[in-house]
Amino acid sequence: AEARLRPLPEGDERLEARRLRARDGAILGMRTAPRPPGDDRPAIVLLHATLSSGRQLGRLATLLDGAGRVIAPDRRGSGSSAVPVPVPVAVARHAADVIDLLDALGEPHAVLVGHSFGGVVALEVAARSPDRVRGVVAWEPPWVPLAPEPDRSRLIGLATAVEDGRRTDGVAGAARAFLAVVSPGALERLPADRATAILGEGGGVIADAAMPGLDPAVLAAIAAPVVLVTGDASEPWYAPIADALARRIAGARRQTVPGGRHLDPVIAPGALAAIVRSLPSFAGDPPAVPEVRA
Repeated sequence: AEARLRPLPEGDERLEARRLRARDGAILGMRTAPRPPGDDRPAIVLLHATLSSGRQLGRLATLLDGAGRVIAPDRRGSGSSAVPVPVPVAVARHAADVIDLLDALGEPHAVLVGHSFGGVVALEVAARSPDRVRGVVAWEPPWVPLAPEPDRSRLIGLATAVEDGRRTDGVAGAARAFLAVVSPGALERLPADRATAILGEGGGVIADAAMPGLDPAVLAAIAAPVVLVTGDASEPWYAPIADALARRIAGARRQTVPGGRHLDPVIAPGALAAIVRSLPSFAGDPPAVPEVRA
């Protein structure tokens, strides 16, 4: 089942807003470019961070225009995939949603580009469905089981903190609790209007807070090229996680972006777009579009 949603803001005109039904009946929103005639390169799926949505990766989508068909879903619980009563969503369900959307769009393969928790989902998809993934670029994925101490213990308690915040003050309380753990003081540094908007995204925090089932052993099943990216001006605990992931994924490449920060995929995505375009799947020129005469 599909339905048109409102168009994206200026600069993302090539992306059409759509809704598709997952196999369990949930309606998931996305924004997607058309598939050019004769182009058999894998789709590019952009997986957003917690407290974000596919729409916020619009600048990245624009920079990837022409590299392949861009698909920017709103992960379950966020954006146009929000639900009236937010509940935790296991990472396996997030991963299954990606495959459901690829199937619904007729896309046999994809390169997955994940920001933060979106990077965790990208790696999970690549491990669970290696035949569908042709590459992964993960920007600072918080793969909790591989975090160094004391960060690991702090992150493991995140779901409890989010639930306590939700119980006290609904979705806004959940968002506050999440930020207090992953980026202390961040909310206070934001302009008032932006802070209000962030607090309204607490449903996505609740959806992402449950990460049971993250088993580093499954990473060995990943068969696609993987690039694990961190910024050298970002929070320091992301780099050790990326290093540990690289040791467990055969052939994975680590890359550090000078001056890169955690929010760069949203606000300054040029470096990430260049890394995606460098993957083997996008080598060479795109196929020529046949001329159509009236």
